Amino acid sequence: MSTNTTRASMVCLFLAAWGLSAIAAAAPPDNAVFDAILQARARNGGFDYAGATGQDKKRLAAYLANVGDADPSKMSPEEKKAFYINAYNACAVATVLDRYPTKSILDIDGAFKKVTHKVGGEMLTLDGIENKLREDKDARIHFAIVCASRSCPPLAGKAYTAAGLSAELDRQGRAFVNDASKNSIDRQKGKVSLSKIFFWNRKEFERDGGGSLVKDLAKFVSDPATATWLAGFASEPEFLEYDWSLNQP
Repeated sequence: MSTNTTRASMVCLFLAAWGLSAIAAAAPPDNAVFDAILQARARNGGFDYAGATGQDKKRLAAYLANVGDADPSKMSPEEKKAFYINAYNACAVATVLDRYPTKSILDIDGAFKKVTHKVGGEMLTLDGIENKLREDKDARIHFAIVCASRSCPPLAGKAYTAAGLSAELDRQGRAFVNDASKNSIDRQKGKVSLSKIFFWNRKEFERDGGGSLVKDLAKFVSDPATATWLAGFASEPEFLEYDWSLNQP
């Protein structure tokens, strides 16, 4: 084989490898590792920090390395949304595990506003990741991101994917809104007491509810009669105290 032919072959191999690398970087990270961690440690809506092993931590670090190198700009809107939800949940778990034992994520200095994580090529805090999700203007993200606390929505047992994402967010919404330990909707007493999540993110839920917070929430209420009553609820709802203790099962 001539020198020129050898060089041409090497160039072709290099370009092929570069092309595959570019495709891999553009696609969302492989969730298999995160799925394995969640299947082992996500229980009863929380995460078993106490039971996490060194292998779990290594797997999580490997997953987050891929999250850091991913390129959200080349993802579809649903891929990007699922990507940032998974990134938030993985980073929240990692934040706690890196400093465990701790009783609350709030005991970690700057857990939401100072501690940064490489996500999609950027250094972002947990609040920064949440703000990325807000750009999509879908309040249902707040049913899926989990801040490692008992008053959070339930942590899903597997990573989110673009396929069927909207249905999964609806399912999360129903699970959270109908959980009596997180929200109290008492038609007989005419009283509505909601999670602070709806207070903190009220404008987003009002936007999705045509200007009404309770009208948006009514879409997720299981009992039809209660849903109809809530949609027409004219009083100001109360907001419950938030339990920041770890969502340890």
